Amino acid sequence: MSTSVTGTTTYWKTPTTTDSTSSTTGTNNLADFDTFLSLLATELQNQDPTDPISNTEYVSQMAQMSSLMQMQNIGASVNATQAYSMIGKTATYETIDSTTGSTVSGSGTVNSVTLSGSDVYVNVGGTTVDLSDIVTVSGGTSA
Repeated sequence: MSTSVTGTTTYWKTPTTTDSTSSTTGTNNLADFDTFLSLLATELQNQDPTDPISNTEYVSQMAQMSSLMQMQNIGASVNATQAYSMIGKTATYETIDSTTGSTVSGSGTVNSVTLSGSDVYVNVGGTTVDLSDIVTVSGGTSA
C-alpha cells in the first residue's frame, strides 16, 4: 500500500493569529527570550509530523539564544562601565541635529550617567548625549 502526498503546505508563511498587544519600537523582538519560547512552541505545534525536527536542534537553538542574551548583557555592562569612568573628566561630543541635519559639537565635564535599557547616556556640561557620540575624553579627576 502506497501513500502519496500532493501539494505542499506553507503554514510557516501565513500567520494563524495576530498579537494585538505587541508593538514595534525598533528593537529586535527575537532577542527577547519570551518571544523565542513562544516561537519555539508555535514551531512544535505546527511541525510536519512526517519530518519532525530533532530535539537536539531545539536545544541548540535555545543555547544559541541564551549565549546571545549573555553577550548583549556583557556589552551593556562594558558600555556602562566605560561611561562611569568618564565622570569628572572632560569629554567632547559630536552629534547630528535631528531637525536640521547639521553636526553639533560640544565639550564639558561629564557630570552623570543615565542608563535606559541597554542605552547609555552621559551628561556633558549640562547636555545629555548618547555614549556613542563621545569622540574624546581627557584629563580631569575621576570621582
